Amino acid sequence: MRFALRDDDTNFFTSPEALESCYRNIWDILPPTLCLISKVKGNWAHWVHHIYREKQTTDWQAWERDNTVYPIEQNNGLVDFLKEKIKAGKLDVGFHAKYHRNEDDTLPGEVTANYVRGAEFYTNRDLSQDISTEVAHLNELLDYKISVFTPPQNLLSLKGYEAVIRSGLNICGGGISFYKKQKDYRGLINLTKQAVFKLRYSAFDYPYVLHFGNHAEIPYHYPLQPDTELKALIRKFEEVRRFDGDFVLSTHYVEMDYPTTYDPKKSMKNILEEFLSYIGKYKLEYMSLSKLLGS
Repeated sequence: MRFALRDDDTNFFTSPEALESCYRNIWDILPPTLCLISKVKGNWAHWVHHIYREKQTTDWQAWERDNTVYPIEQNNGLVDFLKEKIKAGKLDVGFHAKYHRNEDDTLPGEVTANYVRGAEFYTNRDLSQDISTEVAHLNELLDYKISVFTPPQNLLSLKGYEAVIRSGLNICGGGISFYKKQKDYRGLINLTKQAVFKLRYSAFDYPYVLHFGNHAEIPYHYPLQPDTELKALIRKFEEVRRFDGDFVLSTHYVEMDYPTTYDPKKSMKNILEEFLSYIGKYKLEYMSLSKLLGS
């Protein structure tokens, strides 16, 4: 069984100390894949906590007005830290967003229970050039070839999905039905594999990486958020382990110190540590998300 850890939202406002606090005790065994926002819009350090607290009662007009662009390369300390840790094999990086904002006049469809304003690639527009340009910029900045994309808010429209594929990136998540995915020769094989699996095991997620003609995808990942209970994560892990599958834990470093919603004495980081302790009794292949999708 293979295991990877995905962490979204590293950007201009991220401090090396915050990342080190989260991952220094595990990155020698498991290199987390930090998925980057290259040019975050607005004071993300303020809004990320404000939106978590206020949720849908957030003053979205104020959020929209706060639209200054903050390129990640202007945080020299973060860039130097990422380059050092990537070279040492302690961290991996992927691409997450350019602005981490959806500014479309019209969306492909309604989405409930999600902050679609941040779902940059849930769009009717072709953003493939944006993705290619930003990834090339990050590759040069970090002296590293990014191969993985993770969608903001875990939402992709078909237009967004096609843009990522055209940009040559592998994908983790996105919410696209496997019936609507790429229909090349490998895609048709993948469709058959998943359909057969769901017929036999209707209660379970398809637990393996899928290889298409020009990219790879893992359709499911398992979030660690402030409302995630340890027993729920363990249940999903054991479901994937049953099939000797591929398990991706997805989280956000910025929330690690948040108390869980069900026990204020426990932080999200406590749950991460307890979960990693639990799975540590099994023989797993720990790897970056880039390696998982590239092999």
